[in-house]
Amino acid sequence: MSTVIGTAGRDGSGIEIRLVAGPRRGCYHVAAEEVPTLLAGYPATLTADDVAVGDIAASRSLRVLLGAFRAGLGFLEAGTVCPVATAAFMVPRAHLAAHYERDDGPIPVLAGGA
Repeated sequence: MSTVIGTAGRDGSGIEIRLVAGPRRGCYHVAAEEVPTLLAGYPATLTADDVAVGDIAASRSLRVLLGAFRAGLGFLEAGTVCPVATAAFMVPRAHLAAHYERDDGPIPVLAGGA
C-alpha cells in the first residue's frame, strides 16, 4: 500500500494536485484544455505558477496517472510533454475522473517510486 502524500481535485476547469509530503511539496496544476485528454489516458503538463515543472501520464494499464518532475532538461518548446519514467506520485485515473465530473472534492494522491 502506498503512502498518501496529497490530494487531487477539480480547480475551476483544471485539476489541482496538492502535495503535502515528500520532497516536492507544493501545488501543481493541469490546465483545463488538457484535462479531457489526460482523463482519457494521454499525457499532460504539470505547472506551478504557470511554469511547466513536470508531466503526468497514464500507466500502461490506464489504471493510474503517474506524475514526474522535470530536472535538467533545459528549455523545452511550449506544449512539449516528456515521458514519465519514474513516478514521483500516482493518482487513480478512474477515481479522479469520477470526482472531476461530479466536482465533489479531492481524492488521495499516493507516493510514487521517486
